[in-house]
Amino acid sequence: MAKAAVAEKTVVVPKEEYGFLKELYKTVKRQQFLFRLEESEKNLKAGKVKKVSVDKFIESI
Repeated sequence: MAKAAVAEKTVVVPKEEYGFLKELYKTVKRQQFLFRLEESEKNLKAGKVKKVSVDKFIESI
C-alpha cells in the first residue's frame, strides 16, 4: 500500500486578524461550554439522571 505525499500548506494572516480569530475561537468554545452546562442543569432539574453505584462507576472508567 503506497502512502500519499503530504503537502504542507500555510496561510498568512495579519496580526490583528489573527488576534480577532483567536478571541472568536475562545468565545465560541466558552459559549459551547456554557450551553452544555445549561443543558446539564436542565436535565438535573427534570430528573433526567442516571443513577449508578460508585463501584460500577469506577469499574466503567
